[in-house]
Amino acid sequence: MNEAIKLAFENGDPASELAQKACELHKQWLLNYWNDYSKEAHMALTQMYVDDERFKAYYDKIKLGCAVFLRDAMRIYTGIK
Repeated sequence: MNEAIKLAFENGDPASELAQKACELHKQWLLNYWNDYSKEAHMALTQMYVDDERFKAYYDKIKLGCAVFLRDAMRIYTGIK
């Protein structure tokens, strides 16, 4: 999943097929821990990745800016702004 996020980020387009695949992989990863899935909860989680410095640091270790990129890609994936 992190490699897909990195490659999508390097591509630079949160709407790209690769970025949307990274979002799907993130969803599949979440389903290992979540009993129920909702687009709203998924979007809120990725927004937290930007808002909470601890999570932002984790995703920005992949590549600086990945937290914001993932959030932006997730907005497209979920259809939630």
